Amino acid sequence: MRVLIAISIVVASVSSASAQFAMDHGHAADAASAARSARAAEAAKASAIANGTPLLASQQTNFYVGGQGTIKVVPRTAEELKADEAGQAAWKARCRPVVVEDSEGLRRVKYAERDCDLSRFNTAGN
Repeated sequence: MRVLIAISIVVASVSSASAQFAMDHGHAADAASAARSARAAEAAKASAIANGTPLLASQQTNFYVGGQGTIKVVPRTAEELKADEAGQAAWKARCRPVVVEDSEGLRRVKYAERDCDLSRFNTAGN
């Protein structure tokens, strides 16, 4: 009986070790290498910034619209706001959106007209 228990323990420990290796797939060295590479890239970028040298294309993080780093927000005029309100009222009158809960408990919007769920920029189906 003791021999059977000892064999069971040995088999369990061997299968556990092989399962741990199978989960790792031997990629621990790859993960360590990737971490070292990421740290080296961060150090190179910090060094370039500190020295004032241009960054590589892969180090660029700035987002520019139209060649500028900032977007100027222009306040809307009263005429534009009034036109938008009129457009919204016309859309609501034509589409008549209604929120309905389906059989799965999801809230969905139903429209009286076709393509009311599309914006003026999304013209799919037209």
